[in-house]
Amino acid sequence: MPKILLITVGGSYQPIVTAIRELEPDQVLFICSEDSRSQVIGSGTPCERRRGPEVLERLPNIPTQLSLGDRFQPDRDLLVLEDLDNLSECYRAIADRIRTLRQDAGDETRLLADYTGGTKTMSVALAMASIDSGIEAIYVTTGQRRDLIRIEFGEQVERASTASIVIERLVEQNLPALLAQYNYPAAINELKSLLKQNLPTTDRKRVRSLLNYCIGFDYWDRFDHAAAWNYLEPALRQAKLKPVILFLKRVMHSREQFAPAANDHFQAPSVMQGHGYELVQDLLLNAERRAVLERYDDAVARLYRTLELLAQIRLWAGYGLKTSDLDVAKLPESLRAEYENLRSPRGAIQLGLTRSYVLLSQLPDEPLGALYHQHHQRLQNALQVRNYSLFAHGLAPIDAAKYEQEFRTLVVPFLEAGITNLVPDANPATQFPLAFQAVF
Repeated sequence: MPKILLITVGGSYQPIVTAIRELEPDQVLFICSEDSRSQVIGSGTPCERRRGPEVLERLPNIPTQLSLGDRFQPDRDLLVLEDLDNLSECYRAIADRIRTLRQDAGDETRLLADYTGGTKTMSVALAMASIDSGIEAIYVTTGQRRDLIRIEFGEQVERASTASIVIERLVEQNLPALLAQYNYPAAINELKSLLKQNLPTTDRKRVRSLLNYCIGFDYWDRFDHAAAWNYLEPALRQAKLKPVILFLKRVMHSREQFAPAANDHFQAPSVMQGHGYELVQDLLLNAERRAVLERYDDAVARLYRTLELLAQIRLWAGYGLKTSDLDVAKLPESLRAEYENLRSPRGAIQLGLTRSYVLLSQLPDEPLGALYHQHHQRLQNALQVRNYSLFAHGLAPIDAAKYEQEFRTLVVPFLEAGITNLVPDANPATQFPLAFQAVF
């Protein structure tokens, strides 16, 4: 694989020559100041080997010393930084050149960086731009010093350890931005890419844990609760994540209890006794996450299912009734004829969302039915908006104003009040975490 080395050039040519000889790049980009560019393109003998103020030897420019010949093209391989005290400008110029190199060279070329030479600002700019651009191989040329000015002898090219820097930046900056959007696929890609690097054992373990948490929450976000548990169970040992993982256990118990009524073959790998409506809370939180992303049609589709699910679970848990195949024998006698008339030619009585709530409102001393009776007209108005939306029967998108007016201020409070009326001491639902910094 071809290699391109980016290297900063300062007052001493020796570490530069040592690095190029050791790393054997196919191309070198010299990053210079106006003062140090002579060491790269100066005529005659611009390079000086010194001992203190004494000049011991004068040598040709660096490309000549290394016999680079046609491999060195000044127009292509020289980057002169103008404002050496401006870190932002130096960083921008180097980052721009890295992007250009990648575009021109393609994916088959490996980029290396050595930040030994040059001013402090030049070195910092190259190191930062290299890390931000994903250059994994970053080097520094070290040796014996008699003062703070330059390396005198014994230069050695050593790979700089940047793993901890990359990880901290990912955890403190990149991951929170992705988690705030619940963008687990992007977070997973970032972490998988990081694991391809040569990480110390402790850092690798940390990244793997973060990756497992993101995979787990991604599964959970897609309602694959069992797969989510496989990845998130170890998080029970983390105090900051324990509440949400315990909520997952209650969600799985709720789902397992409702499974017979939904023809769902779900078997929870681990459960925790709850109030039974955690599956409704889980779906409500999922809708909330869609709304945070301003995906209002997605959010409304989930809220519609949450409304339906709340009624279904109540009818099953409270009365042993399936909305997919209603057993009229379990109804009060006064209601049996009415619902018998709803039997389809196939022999089943199936109740949709509205009919399920109507039935609940007809049952004596039924708290959810009473709540529906109080709000049914406004709920029907909201459902009409949903019916005209793209994800239902129409083509009209749901914007922020419609979502706020019809769903955030009506449907969501109705669902929350419904659960509270059914289970006054219900455990609060726990939304997914927005960051993992406090976990480690």
